[in-house]
Amino acid sequence: MHDTFWEQRPEHMPLGKLVRCAASLINRHFQQVCAEHGLTPTTMGVLGSLAHTDGLSHRQLADRMMLSPATLTPVLDALEEAGEVRRDRDPQDRRVVRLHLTVLGELRLGAAAGVVVAAFRGRMPCPSPEDEQIIRGYLLAVMAALNDDAPLADEIEESA
Repeated sequence: MHDTFWEQRPEHMPLGKLVRCAASLINRHFQQVCAEHGLTPTTMGVLGSLAHTDGLSHRQLADRMMLSPATLTPVLDALEEAGEVRRDRDPQDRRVVRLHLTVLGELRLGAAAGVVVAAFRGRMPCPSPEDEQIIRGYLLAVMAALNDDAPLADEIEESA
């Protein structure tokens, strides 16, 4: 039997390897596009997440971004120092820190988001609605199968 795991030609790779390779290329391109606007994908994710849902706790934001809170801390420190994010203690539970996007953060996101998204999407092929539904269903199933935090897959599905 021919083992295709080490196959280098994308058309013959096992699907899991093909997904990893595509994800790697997508990540690399997104990093380049963000960097052209003085952002990192993580910074863009923080600003975008807080624009969508203000007042997340540090833990909630880390969970949404699929990062550890420790990984997120230096990013939040830099954004706070730049005046783009504000940290406030939760009045109901002083142990919890709530994160808020400031006017400066909104301006930075507003200046970059449309350009970054357009540049990123400009390189991505656009599947038909039918193909997108199939691809989305498969990727959500992969995420649900591999993610220990099952509600995340549900949250992603609801936001789609």
